[in-house]
Amino acid sequence: MNILENFPTMDSESLRAFKKTIDLGFRDFSRTYGDGLESFFEPLLFFLVWLEKILVTTPWPIIIICLAILSWFVSKSLLLAVLSAGAFLLIGYFGMWEDTMATLAIISVSTLICILIGIPVGIWMSQSKRVQTLINPI
Repeated sequence: MNILENFPTMDSESLRAFKKTIDLGFRDFSRTYGDGLESFFEPLLFFLVWLEKILVTTPWPIIIICLAILSWFVSKSLLLAVLSAGAFLLIGYFGMWEDTMATLAIISVSTLICILIGIPVGIWMSQSKRVQTLINPI
């Protein structure tokens, strides 16, 4: 029972052809629709880069104080605010501050977009049974 011992794999020739088909399809798609997609998402990219630059260039104590205040405001827990500040101090100490600020910018922009889209769609769904029936499976 060789099939039970070794997992069946695609041969290298078929795998190469499969990868090439995907690459060519992506290349054709990006050549056809790339400029339109890029111009559609340009404001989003501008906002993301702007927020990342602000987070990276702001002195770290200000960022940590603002995040601690934000965590206290959201949770009303002094312990959570102190632990949040401590976690960001450790992030800086381990040399991951800029990467963390870039991630924080991405998460912030994504959350803002979800809120800007989700609230109106939720209100629309509450007003229309047809819209609710259409969007609920999604």
